[in-house]
Amino acid sequence: MVTMEDVRWLPDALEIRWLEALDEPQRNVDWDAEWGRMVGAGTCPPLIRLWRAAHAPGIGVSRKDVAHPAGEAARRQLMEEGLSVVVRDTGGTAVPQGDGVLHVSYIFPRPRARATTDTFYRLLCGPMVDWLQTLGLMAGTGALPGSYCDGTYNVLVSGRKLVGTAQAWRGGLAGLSSRHPGYVLVHACITVTADMATMSGWINRFYMLSGQSYRVDPALAVTLDELSAGPWRGTDAAEAARMAGERYAEHLTAWLTSQGVRVVRA
Repeated sequence: MVTMEDVRWLPDALEIRWLEALDEPQRNVDWDAEWGRMVGAGTCPPLIRLWRAAHAPGIGVSRKDVAHPAGEAARRQLMEEGLSVVVRDTGGTAVPQGDGVLHVSYIFPRPRARATTDTFYRLLCGPMVDWLQTLGLMAGTGALPGSYCDGTYNVLVSGRKLVGTAQAWRGGLAGLSSRHPGYVLVHACITVTADMATMSGWINRFYMLSGQSYRVDPALAVTLDELSAGPWRGTDAAEAARMAGERYAEHLTAWLTSQGVRVVRA
């Protein structure tokens, strides 16, 4: 999946670290942008952030989902009903949130030469597909109409969606010489252990309340816990996501190192 042309867009060195605010749902999401601005300004190195969704169950929506009054009203209604509804910078439609959901965010300086979103999606998804295959899973990427946050770079296992992805580019092309130095954020949402029927219902309710016809089919979603008898099976949901993240970080570190990237586990 990852080409030699894609690899040239990897930074020479980066950090992989856990950064999470599990009791502050919106801040937990907003850290991607905060660290993105620092990466863009060169005050911290390129970063791969591992983080779990906050303990509060709910959904994550894009800014366009709440850019109109009906969307904002739907968000307020769900929050009044006790759900968390966080707003993320990347595009796409709503995704599940809560214990058992793991996120991986690549936060890199915005390239000064021409690059494509496909390049960064492949850099995100390629190692993840490789890792899943080491677990004996038939993984690949592709669209799956009816799945939550559908896109070309869903990570699918046996025809069901395990990972949703999204991307955002911020700032100017001028890099460090710009008043608003840019960064690329490409992000994966992995359902390690979760009640996808319930979470899909929350997503559908949000879009129903906001007056949109978009709906998701819970039968198209799957969790890592369903697919693989790893150490995460049978454990507390938050801890299961942590275990899966640590295992993936080990694989990703080895993969990046094999591509000539200097990796620091911070």
